[in-house]
Amino acid sequence: MMATAGGVRSARADPSIGVPLALTVYLPIKNLAAAEAAARAMQTPGSSTYHQFLSVKQFIAAYADSDAQIAKVEATLENLGFTIQYVYANHLAIEVGSSVNNVESTFNVKLKQFTVDGRTGTASLTAQQIPAALAGLIRGIGGLNTMAYPKPRHVAALAAAGARKAAVAATSASLTGGTPGNYLPADFEKFYDVTPISSRGITGRGTTIGIVTLNTFTAADAYSFWQQIGLNVSQSRITKVNVDGGETASTNNTDGEGETDLDVEESGGIAPGASERVYIAPNISNANFIDGFEAAASENIADTVSSSWGQPELGFFYDAATKTPGETYQLQVFHEAFLEMALQGQSVFIAAGDSGSYDTVRDCPAYGTPTATAPTCNAPYAVDHPASDPLVTAAGGTTLPFSYSLGDVVLTVAQEQAWSWDYISSEAAAQGKASEFPVSSVFSTGGGGGVSSYWGEPWYQLATPGITRTKPGQTYTQNSGSGSVLQVTLPANFAGRNSPDISTNADPESGYQYIQDGAVSNFYGGTSFVAPQLNGVNALFVQALGGRTGELSPVLYQLSDLTTNDVTAGDNWGYNAITGFDNASGVGKLDAAKLLAGLTLLKALK
Repeated sequence: MMATAGGVRSARADPSIGVPLALTVYLPIKNLAAAEAAARAMQTPGSSTYHQFLSVKQFIAAYADSDAQIAKVEATLENLGFTIQYVYANHLAIEVGSSVNNVESTFNVKLKQFTVDGRTGTASLTAQQIPAALAGLIRGIGGLNTMAYPKPRHVAALAAAGARKAAVAATSASLTGGTPGNYLPADFEKFYDVTPISSRGITGRGTTIGIVTLNTFTAADAYSFWQQIGLNVSQSRITKVNVDGGETASTNNTDGEGETDLDVEESGGIAPGASERVYIAPNISNANFIDGFEAAASENIADTVSSSWGQPELGFFYDAATKTPGETYQLQVFHEAFLEMALQGQSVFIAAGDSGSYDTVRDCPAYGTPTATAPTCNAPYAVDHPASDPLVTAAGGTTLPFSYSLGDVVLTVAQEQAWSWDYISSEAAAQGKASEFPVSSVFSTGGGGGVSSYWGEPWYQLATPGITRTKPGQTYTQNSGSGSVLQVTLPANFAGRNSPDISTNADPESGYQYIQDGAVSNFYGGTSFVAPQLNGVNALFVQALGGRTGELSPVLYQLSDLTTNDVTAGDNWGYNAITGFDNASGVGKLDAAKLLAGLTLLKALK
């Protein structure tokens, strides 16, 4: 099925030729402190409003602009030369059209065209300034930057499956399951204690899973996946929701289809009775990803939502690729969409990233010979966004036990551990084969985690042992062949939001199978798998509890000793897994049956 949320958008163009731009104006939540307090109370057992979630209408009445106020903003925008295209139902976003000249003069920006890594687009040389006529009425305008964009957070294994010897199946043309690199939802359920829930006949029936993504997919792949693993699902369970033109717009992105495939397949494979609502935005501008969440919040149909896309948080401070100002206000815009979802009881799970504790490395490598077209960067401690937002659950990664040879290097992982590929380079060096897998070939692949440089420590982490602060002396530098140039200085000892929150298997070497374009892919991983898996598990919780769970991170910390299993081995390059909370694995690995028991107890206490 197909639905639409948001206007139809065209691909972005060279600003010098005057083609109209597709933009989104973002409006602030009113009474922000009160809204934050209300969301906290909804997740505090014993509160009179515990799990008393709002409808969209109630949210607007309490925290968003009224119809009359929206009309005022629309009239002001029209007077400034903008064309109104679509007003989101939550009253937090308005899609508009404008000529380049008009938006430049109104917001005091100067757009320039760039080509970086084969992508051509625009960014502003100057930070936007809200005009006096809109002061206090809007947060900012999105869509001016088409160069800073999220990327999917899935990873292929280090070498082809055929390079693995002993105790591991080679790439198969069919779904097999049961061995590292070929795992399926049934294996996940066994590893993370989901089976006691599904054995009760709980399938997610009556719930709706939401996926926010930036590329389309072939629904037939998902139905084939579920059929091959023995699930009898409704053949109309998937609804595609086009956002900002969705799959009809140019995605300007070639590697996102597999991301959407695995998100839908994994979440729906764990909760086969749930409906799936896939919010598909194009990956054209820095407005599209936000608009996907605005659409999910505005509809308020999805009970539980995940996304496996992200970009370094510090990219919102400064865009190193184009050397233009970042748009920090967008962190607040994302947050307010998540705040609405929290108030409405919609849980949100986000992949924590696959560059370990050094999140910028995937976009700008730390090794290699720098050139003007392929610069290198240092590797500061950094986290991925939107997983760094305190209102979402950040999905981290582990490696499951396995033993086989990768080329001539014998690899053995004896117990589940925090995921980083330093174990591969370390084993290669120990066996005298460092040249086969040098550190430069694997750095810094692993589960994302660390400390936000923007968001303060949330209330649910305040009493948690193991919570850390940002590292001192952290800068972000770039070398284009003429020496390192400072881009950003990060705050030292900042008491920020720590991530990840919880982890499951994400290492491609102990990873999964999925179907894309009718073909089976093996040995894939990344926290991209973890977020939709948690999403599917939460759909089971929603059915079992008879209602939405809401923001899930607080309960993970309130009951962590009772609802998770600790991970005490491994690291994510910069942080070691230790007893209790750590920035490599969060509070530990999922134990779904324990977590449901905890949620059931809290519901009884309310």
